Amino acid sequence: MEAGIERYTSSVTLSYSQLQLYRRCPKQYEFAVIKKIGRPINAGESFGASVHNTLKKWGELEIERQQSVASSQLLLFAEEKPDQSPLTTDHLLTLWHQSFIVEGYATRAEADAARQRGEKVLRAFYEWWQAEPRRVLIIEKGFEVAVDDGTITGRLDRIEQHPDGLHVIDFKTGAPRTQDEVDADLQLSIYAMGAVQLLAVPCAKLTLLFLGEEGVTAMTTMRSEGQLKDAKIQIRALIDRLESGDYHPTPSREKCRSCPYRSVCSASAV
Repeated sequence: MEAGIERYTSSVTLSYSQLQLYRRCPKQYEFAVIKKIGRPINAGESFGASVHNTLKKWGELEIERQQSVASSQLLLFAEEKPDQSPLTTDHLLTLWHQSFIVEGYATRAEADAARQRGEKVLRAFYEWWQAEPRRVLIIEKGFEVAVDDGTITGRLDRIEQHPDGLHVIDFKTGAPRTQDEVDADLQLSIYAMGAVQLLAVPCAKLTLLFLGEEGVTAMTTMRSEGQLKDAKIQIRALIDRLESGDYHPTPSREKCRSCPYRSVCSASAV
């Protein structure tokens, strides 16, 4: 166990999304987490949640099929045989329509367009999914990572078995990032630590899977022990700033344009 983790006393607990929000803009964190100013879900968040809910149910179906195959010999003479039929795009699209969230869209037409766009996105996911055999270990599993006297919590979308350990996959519905951005991504470092915490197996591969209508973009990276130590230093520095009460805004046109609190923030750049 590394130095620092041994001093863990659970004094601060943050979700990764809260940590990321603070990194983006401390003032936005203050509005959302400290002052707890409510806001409605927007269309992008609604669409992303619908896709994640669909792929959660899809992964659970995969695990059920894996388990049924493993138990098929034991049930050789049973009257009711487990379902071992292949999973198809029809299965996936049925889950999509069951999981689609209508909140967040300004009009019914906008929601219908998003529903149709989701069908294209999930067809593209299915092509990626069926390209190679997969063994799923975990779907939508929460974790906690200790950093000094703090805890970072998160939720892993998907972990597959990899010949050298674990393959962590995180689904994204936004625009793909560059390889340099993925290699330095703090979220993936935290996910690597979380996966090892859950399964006690080395994390061999980390993938951000960007899901779009035109296809799937898989941006893959890995983390060394040195990179994980650097990630803990970054987290510790952020926690120190947060505990000091530093909510100084960091406005920019890009950030403020999508901020739900821009109308009440005196520092808004939009």
